[in-house]
Amino acid sequence: MIVSLAIVGYQLLPSQPLLAEPAKVITDNFASDFEDMMRSFPECKFEGVYLAPWEGIDRPKHRFFQRLVPDKIEDDFAYYQIKESYYGLPVSAVMIPAGTWGVYAVTFEVPVEIAREPLQAVFGSNFEETRESNLGLAPQLIMDPVNEQKSIWVCTSPL
Repeated sequence: MIVSLAIVGYQLLPSQPLLAEPAKVITDNFASDFEDMMRSFPECKFEGVYLAPWEGIDRPKHRFFQRLVPDKIEDDFAYYQIKESYYGLPVSAVMIPAGTWGVYAVTFEVPVEIAREPLQAVFGSNFEETRESNLGLAPQLIMDPVNEQKSIWVCTSPL
């Protein structure tokens, strides 16, 4: 009975940033390596997340990649098959540059229309094609050209 009253009392309080912030700090302290690596994806910023075999860089600097080996390296891209979750979206693959192309991609195991909803809720964007995405400043959410039941969140540097 006391628990019920406490919950009801809590629900009646207006939502305030001060109440939400400690939870965010606690969550950030326990972020997975994948979540940490994805932290700057919405701005298309990837410090040290690439391969450059000609420079002897055969593994990205970020700790998420420490125990991973690319499933394949093809056309200047390294492809990793993974099983992760990003804001409730199942992630099955990551693609990073293994050459001079600045293209990064994350494959969600759900169609675009399903992936858009949580991304919109978290980031306030539906990640459709925009001037910013064409400039490589924001990702774009697209349908996987091989499987329309999947979606790809991609950051592409301008040519």
